[in-house]
Amino acid sequence: MNDLVLRKIPFNFDGVEFMWNPENPAFAITLNTVTFQAIGFEIYMCRAMRDAEKYIAVPAILAEARMFTAQESVHSLAHKKHVKALVGRYPGLQKVLDESIAGFDAIYKDEDLHFHLAYAANIEATFSPLFGMFMEQRHRLFGGGDPRISALMLWHFCEEIEHRSAALDIYNHVVGKRMFRLKMLRKVFGHIVANAAQITEGFRRNMPDVPQAAYKGAFAAIPRPAMARMLLGVAASQMPWHNPAKRPVPAYYGAWRERYDSGEDMSALHDFPAPATAA
Repeated sequence: MNDLVLRKIPFNFDGVEFMWNPENPAFAITLNTVTFQAIGFEIYMCRAMRDAEKYIAVPAILAEARMFTAQESVHSLAHKKHVKALVGRYPGLQKVLDESIAGFDAIYKDEDLHFHLAYAANIEATFSPLFGMFMEQRHRLFGGGDPRISALMLWHFCEEIEHRSAALDIYNHVVGKRMFRLKMLRKVFGHIVANAAQITEGFRRNMPDVPQAAYKGAFAAIPRPAMARMLLGVAASQMPWHNPAKRPVPAYYGAWRERYDSGEDMSALHDFPAPATAA
């Protein structure tokens, strides 16, 4: 079982801007999409994990499922705070959130538990390489942005790294069909990509003052080797034999956790020094 910890950080997003990182507006929009999507996605996964509990016979895996659900529930609540602050300034964004949640409600209703657990395992497996790259390149992606949004996202990403193998552990215990995950790949990623595209289109409708150019180039500043490593890692994460627990943990996760454990206020992060090796 992973060493999971339930952390409730007192985030405050009063007055937050939609374009919270003017130095990298496309990345700001990308993570705004993440924050809107995370709410419905986390609710969907929590429902699936609770449904799975009655099929889990191993106490350690049951405990892992419950802690995984607890972490994801806290993530959803934190992103709701961010969205609430944005909706307070831009009321049309409420419909964008509602549409995203409805998309996850629909797939929960239309598919069975095996699919839901495959969905969770497939998507969660991508987070170590993807969010690991975000952490490694944080000075290029978050530098110059609102430190509260940086804190929200990096906290969430660190906890995704922390429970990186939980969804797969639960899938393997309840379903145990490696090839089924692979067969569901297109449907799973088709759904989550379409949901994200719907959110982004909602931003375009409701934020007319945001130039279209701001939607492109979120990762333009990332060195090609780093992008290549991330993309290869995401592809490898979908292989039937992949085990997220065996992936190296980003150094930033350990540093972040040390700061949290020391009692530092992690609700706003200002420091994004370039790493010794940026590529």
